[in-house]
Amino acid sequence: MVPTTGYLIQNRSSPGGATGTHSLIGNWATSTKTKLETPGNYGSVAAMNVERLSRSAVYLRLPALIGEALAICALVCLSACGQKKGATDNTTSDGPMQKPATVEQAAQVLDLSTFPLMDGAKPERSHHMANLTYAATGDVKNGFDFHQKKLTAQGWKELPNSSVTEQSASAMFARSGFILSLSVFSSGKGGDLSVMLQNLGNVKPGQLPVPPGTKKVYVGDSTAMYATEAAVPATAEACRNLLVAQGWVPYGSAGDTVEYKQNAILVTATVSVAPAQDGKTMIQYSTQLISSDIPPPPNVEELRYVDTPPELTFDTAASQDAVVDFYRKTLAATGWQSTLDHTVPIDDLPTMIFRNPGKDMLTLSMSAGPRGKLHASVRFQSAAEIAELDRKIKEMAPALRAAAQEKEAKEAARLAEANKPPPKVSVTLPADAKDVDQTKDRIKFTVGKGKAQAAAEALRAQFREAGYKEDFATVTQMTGALSFSKEKQSLTLTYTDTGMSPPEINLSAIFAELEVR
Repeated sequence: MVPTTGYLIQNRSSPGGATGTHSLIGNWATSTKTKLETPGNYGSVAAMNVERLSRSAVYLRLPALIGEALAICALVCLSACGQKKGATDNTTSDGPMQKPATVEQAAQVLDLSTFPLMDGAKPERSHHMANLTYAATGDVKNGFDFHQKKLTAQGWKELPNSSVTEQSASAMFARSGFILSLSVFSSGKGGDLSVMLQNLGNVKPGQLPVPPGTKKVYVGDSTAMYATEAAVPATAEACRNLLVAQGWVPYGSAGDTVEYKQNAILVTATVSVAPAQDGKTMIQYSTQLISSDIPPPPNVEELRYVDTPPELTFDTAASQDAVVDFYRKTLAATGWQSTLDHTVPIDDLPTMIFRNPGKDMLTLSMSAGPRGKLHASVRFQSAAEIAELDRKIKEMAPALRAAAQEKEAKEAARLAEANKPPPKVSVTLPADAKDVDQTKDRIKFTVGKGKAQAAAEALRAQFREAGYKEDFATVTQMTGALSFSKEKQSLTLTYTDTGMSPPEINLSAIFAELEVR
């Protein structure tokens, strides 16, 4: 059992924490305040409350875990109680550390983007070279057996401490120096399963350097933990210097956690105080393989990398041209070329696309960032992803084309209707109409005193006979207002006959053209 050390065992993978229960048991023990026995001289340790954790360190791991957090907690609690296979301490950290693998080297051992899925796998999934998460239907044991057989057939060896219950299963596998985590658990709804595989890479956490005077607390496949009497700042600086000296490059930080990258291996290093270890300084290392090796420009801020989907984001004081120039020169050294020599607006953001000989794609997009900085995103898509998108587009093309043609036809009909000349409305004026003032949509005239109402009634009869509906009418000897409609056409008739001046009659039209007979 992994000991609780009074702080969260970080899990970089997402979604759903594909590194499995081995790197999550510390969180489970902490949140449930379980007391565990720690190996060595540290005795019984009481887990601390999660609220006392470094929030920023947790947030660095969790952006894609939120949706499955409850399921993960259930998985951990259940798998901790399951039957263990060969429950002994892992020894895969023995021996010299291998050179951190490149993306290409790791893909030759296992490319999870092409790994077979269970029958009934749901279409929504995260399918990348270093990690695979998907939903399927079935029971946990069959789901575990399916992936176990596929992995062993490819030469992967199952490591000790596997756990299989009716609700969840987890295991670690090794091949060619790489460690793979497998987790399968039931969502509890109609036989739905969640499956997660994460390649942890070929660098074991227990092989990473630590400052002199540290004592081992726990070393496993996914996590290594140490305690020291030295202060946190000095320990963090010492760890940084040791890692940088071995070629690890800082790759983002949050709170007590700093990440380092070398080729396609990501190291997460957390140095913090652990009250459950009598206030000692704790060092925790974890590793994982990432699906894309994206370089950051120098002197950037808020550097973050996530692997589902593979994307690097950062803020910089450099100009847009400087960022573009950095990536064009840096990526060219590894075979990447920009498709154009300038950015183009995509979703209103300046964007440049790069392709490599393998047809993979990197998309650089930039936007205004905080404090006057430039915010940039570099997203990786594999050739297989692009091919799948192309396939879906081709599959949807007939329906999209038909929808576009239907929309175009409707728009053409609308424009034709809008441009169609309005219908003519013939109007017979009274024989004694005088001072006639006429336009296409208005007729104004006068009649003798006391004759306005009769003239209005005559026009009213004409419109009714022509098929117009009377919508409103107020008719008196002195004033009147009437409105008529037919299809889109509208007619309005008003008059005044006060006896003080010649009676005036006004007729106006909307979506119709008036003509006097």
